[in-house]
Amino acid sequence: MRLFSFNIFISTYFILLIGSATAQRNTVFRSAELDSLKSVRLKSPQGAIRYARQVLNELSHEQTELESKILNVLGEIYVDLYLPSIALQYFIDSDHKSNLRKNPWNKINIGNVYFQQSQWLEAKERYLQALDMFRRFPAQKENAVNGRAVALSNLARIERNLKNYDDALVYFKEALDIKRGQAKYKAFQKSLLSETIDYPRSGQGVAYQHSLIAELYFAWGLNDMALEQLNAADSLIKYAMRGPALKESIAIKSALGKNHLLRMEIFSNTGNYAGAHIESKVATELFKESPILMARHHDVKADIQVKQDSLYSALAYIDRALKICELNGLSVFELFLLEKKVDLMKSNNLERSALGVADILLIKKDQISSDQMKLLLESLNYKSDLELSRKKLEEAESREFVFYIVTGFILILAGMIIISYRNKRKSSKQESLIFKQEQIITQNELKNKEDELIKLSANIVSKNDLLNSIEKDLEYHISLLDNKADKKAMEPLRKIIQNKVDDSADWEQFQDQFSSAYPEFVENLSKQYSGLRTADIKLCCYLKMSMNTKEIARVTGLSVRAVENKRYRLRKKLDLNTEVSLDSFIHSFNSIVSS
Repeated sequence: MRLFSFNIFISTYFILLIGSATAQRNTVFRSAELDSLKSVRLKSPQGAIRYARQVLNELSHEQTELESKILNVLGEIYVDLYLPSIALQYFIDSDHKSNLRKNPWNKINIGNVYFQQSQWLEAKERYLQALDMFRRFPAQKENAVNGRAVALSNLARIERNLKNYDDALVYFKEALDIKRGQAKYKAFQKSLLSETIDYPRSGQGVAYQHSLIAELYFAWGLNDMALEQLNAADSLIKYAMRGPALKESIAIKSALGKNHLLRMEIFSNTGNYAGAHIESKVATELFKESPILMARHHDVKADIQVKQDSLYSALAYIDRALKICELNGLSVFELFLLEKKVDLMKSNNLERSALGVADILLIKKDQISSDQMKLLLESLNYKSDLELSRKKLEEAESREFVFYIVTGFILILAGMIIISYRNKRKSSKQESLIFKQEQIITQNELKNKEDELIKLSANIVSKNDLLNSIEKDLEYHISLLDNKADKKAMEPLRKIIQNKVDDSADWEQFQDQFSSAYPEFVENLSKQYSGLRTADIKLCCYLKMSMNTKEIARVTGLSVRAVENKRYRLRKKLDLNTEVSLDSFIHSFNSIVSS
């Protein structure tokens, strides 16, 4: 009875202490607030970045799934800002943090980054991976069905851009069949003759697929077939808008407006300018709440005016689009319009005016490059600071946890001594229990040290990946600068980034953590094999952690071939027979020495 009471006391002690600590540490972040973050993104990307970082700083390390979602939104924001390398890193971080093993939607996002960079092969690889993962999900799962349609549509876009129109059509039609086959869409169709529309979003989804096929036919030069697809899309959208949830939706108005915009281009190409004008009026009404689409509309209007030999009207529409871009921070599209304006003026012998616009274009390029550079450096510094603060927090939590374990162990040990003193017949059993407890604690300590070592390795890999991405962005933006003085001015930034790479510091930190997990391993190895160099010792440490060749390549920044060569040379230095596995030898080395 006394033993039972003592166990209750110990259990209560741990529940109260650990539960209290967790309650103080965790920050409740509701799904509504995540939706709020997504809304802020549409209105103010910079405000959304600040908000997301604030939330990340408040999260505990247990809230990994929520952290994954926030990192994903940050990636989408940087895609909007046309900083694909930073966006890519956030998507990769989101994938690592997700509790969902191999999340296919993250593959889609990473593919979209490569698509934005016109890296078709890389984008296609990610879309195919996502498609395969979605196909492994249960067939009736709605998220998986929608995922398959999205992956197929994105594959179709790649083929369309490569002018492989037949292949693109196969992908688009498969996606359309998937959307049509959903139970919710069939229910939507049955409700079309009733007063209440069921599942209007399913109708919107099928309409979207028709619009994509229309865009393909337009690129293919099949205007009549494009118009048929647009009519089918419009019909479904108008039915869907009868649903209360979509009646005033900006997204569905934009979708309908884009269909009218495509009709403008079709009618313009066929010389039907009156029809294009009618479609323009409808599109203008639908784009009132969508700046980027309104700017795109003015761009198409400018093209129509050029075809009608109305140069100054065309320039006026371009100026309208430029004003929208300036007011809404649409810098990338603004550069496109300025380049278009310069070309249009030059082709119409307005050389002097073209020079003035060209000067503005150069200033804008420099300004945008400078702004993007600031964002680049800001993101780098923020990630470094966040990693440092997270590490300190984890260390503090680790010390706190150890305190609880030690205190609890002392109480357990004290209880066992008392019980052993009062009941000598059970002494052997109690001694065995104490021994097992000590083993568990030792194993837990080793496991914690190994986990910390794995986290440190992951941080080094993440840093190396990030620096490689940033280096590519830096080279790209410097290439945009025409002035040698401006390029020279970027050198301090280059040095700042280079200073972030400190292999020796990484190795020292890694070695300290490694020695804590595997004491005397490096010392014994160096004693027995005095001919080993520092690079050989490093490789042995990575092999001790069960890292494969690809993982070692990422953490060291070397190629896979270079790592394989290092493994071969190491076998020679260790004088291993061909029958002996290098990995097995390294794993058992400490036990070999001690024996």
